[in-house]
Parts: sequence; structure tokens; C-alpha cells
Amino acid sequence: MTSAMRAPFLPVLIGLVVGAGACNSHSENVCQDIGDCSHAGDNDWIQTCQSNAKALGAEAAMNGCSAAFDQYYSCADSNYKCVGATATFPGCDTDLAALDRCIAVAQANTACAMLTAAETTCASGPDGGADGGVPLACTAARDCQARCYLASVSNACTPRVDELETVTACASTCPP
Repeated sequence: MTSAMRAPFLPVLIGLVVGAGACNSHSENVCQDIGDCSHAGDNDWIQTCQSNAKALGAEAAMNGCSAAFDQYYSCADSNYKCVGATATFPGCDTDLAALDRCIAVAQANTACAMLTAAETTCASGPDGGADGGVPLACTAARDCQARCYLASVSNACTPRVDELETVTACASTCPP
């Protein structure tokens, strides 16, 4: 290839490489939308949400839930609305329910699921995960932390201070 032939090709190649790096996934876009709407654009919140979504995506892939994960985040990315300071995703409830069901089946025998079940008896109910209702991934670290909590507290809804100290000590041995 002569240099005259390479000249027009090089800007196109650079444009493709730069453009490819700028594309966000549906889950990254959803986290950005929620962060902008509900959290005043807080970059730390957005990055945490994106990390949690990435972990959930990896868990979904390991447990046969990739299609449900992709379907929900595609829907949420396409149907995002900011109402006041509340991010909403009209029309995505069915997709979210399908993702929740798939993840629940995958997590059924984990400490994460046992802790969620224990928390359902609490007055405030279980933590519903990140804004948007998507559950947090039950990573090895979260499962270990949940196991520490369940083993250390006599009542998941009202742990005592000494029990929380035991939970903290135990959780410090969990994977990062």
C-alpha cells in the first residue's frame, strides 16, 4: 500500500478507534441517567452503579441470565424518563421482573438470598438494590459478607453493636 493510499485510510481508522472507546453499554447509560436525575450527577455514585451493573452482568452471564439482563438494560436505556428527581423506566417492568426471577433462581442457595429473606421480616423490608430496582450481584465478597452477618447476629432486623463488631471482623476476611 502506497502512502497516498494510506492517507485517507488513517483518519478513518483513528476515527473508528476513538469512536469505539466512547460507546457506553446500556447498563452504563442507565447508571448515568439515574445518577444525573436522582443523584445530581454524582460521579462517585455513577461509577459505583456502573461497577455494580458490571458485576451483575457477569453474574447473569455465569447463571444463564444474560438475555434477561440485556433485555432489561436495553429497555431501560431506551425508555428512561426523569420525573422531578426520580429516574423512571416506563414499559420495563416485565423485563425487570424477568431479570429478578432469573437472578433469584441463580442466587437461591447463597447467603445473599438468605439475608434478603431474613430482611423481608424487617419493618423497612430488604434493600432493593441500586436505584431502578435491579438487585446487586451476589459476588463472592457480598456472599461472604452476608454469611458473616447471618452467622453473627441473632436478629437480622435489629443487630446489637457487639454483633456488628463481630460482623465487621468477619467481613474483613472476605475477598475484595
